[in-house]
Amino acid sequence: MAFALVNGLTFGLLLLLACSAPDFMAGRVWGEINVGVLALLVQGSLLLWTAAWYDRRADHHTLYERESEQ
Repeated sequence: MAFALVNGLTFGLLLLLACSAPDFMAGRVWGEINVGVLALLVQGSLLLWTAAWYDRRADHHTLYERESEQ
């Protein structure tokens, strides 16, 4: 549940900013890198981090259930 909530809220915020504040998202940060690109990189990193966290947690619960059945 937390995986979908965190990533869904992040995607929703990024979409809302892209639609309502295009000038802000197009603001240059460094060279050709703008705020929108940085926001997308943060969202992708968050997605990978939460997926890895969820996977480790799911494996831990599965291992715990297998040990308790024996």
